[in-house]
Amino acid sequence: MKIILLIAHLIAIATGTGMSIANYINIRITAGEKGDRREALAFLRRVLARIADIVILAIWITGIGLFFSLPPQDEPNSWFIVKMGFVVLLTLCHGLARMTGGKMFRTGDQSLYPRMELFVSGVWMSALAAIIFAVLAFET
Repeated sequence: MKIILLIAHLIAIATGTGMSIANYINIRITAGEKGDRREALAFLRRVLARIADIVILAIWITGIGLFFSLPPQDEPNSWFIVKMGFVVLLTLCHGLARMTGGKMFRTGDQSLYPRMELFVSGVWMSALAAIIFAVLAFET
């Protein structure tokens, strides 16, 4: 069961990291677009964000499952605590990006693009940091 959880966790992490980078690129491209192209790119971002909700939930569920499958002698080390800080930051940035995107969609306020770009950058930078610290936390 632990191997299946690990596989699912790694797939979810890879998917989430890739999607967050894709959303960042989408935002950068959208900033220079107008009309139908801009609307199509915004629609793609909304679709990816809904999928990302599920991916982040999968990361949390599989990660918690993996944590509880550790042998009792393997207590979390300081790298693991730092990693968890970045996972929480990733989740927070995702939530703030979703809120900002929703406001942009409802109000049409295009001035929120820099804020959206900041939060989406926070998601993928936190994901990369969490991956690095996970490797350090679980090195054998």
